[in-house]
Amino acid sequence: MSARVVSDDGNRIKIEGELDFVTAVSVRAELERAVGQAGQDVLLDLSGVSRANSVGLSLILVAARKQTEKGGNLRLTEVPQALSSIATVCQLDEWLTSVTESPQVS
Repeated sequence: MSARVVSDDGNRIKIEGELDFVTAVSVRAELERAVGQAGQDVLLDLSGVSRANSVGLSLILVAARKQTEKGGNLRLTEVPQALSSIATVCQLDEWLTSVTESPQVS
């Protein structure tokens, strides 16, 4: 099991791999570093997340808090169904919806 954080341009951060108890410590450190170096408006791309549990949701909440503390905004894209389901159980579904970027319709 592994996961990594990839920041391609300072405003888009992508997480790849599994967000769980095994990867939490390393992903949190990488994600906090990427958010700290990012601009004011950050898009967190979750399209590369292959598996996630409540720890994954916690990591995203930490990133959102860090971005808010520096006066910025964090938006999400490609949120996996597992994270959406966990957010619903935790009564965070309204928050998740409010920060999730709608897919572009062509």
